[in-house]
Amino acid sequence: MLGFLKTLNKWFRDFILDDVDKPYDGPLPYHKGFGKKKDPVKRIEKRFDEQKKQNRG
Repeated sequence: MLGFLKTLNKWFRDFILDDVDKPYDGPLPYHKGFGKKKDPVKRIEKRFDEQKKQNRG
């Protein structure tokens, strides 16, 4: 009986979670506002340079 319940549970989980296992093509919804990948790097480098200038005094 326990074996039957395990197989039933596995089938049910595979049926319900089928959409979760599929790869998502495209950017994730919370990444849409960040723009291209290179833009944040340039922004961070610019901020780092400004901090270096301020630290020199």
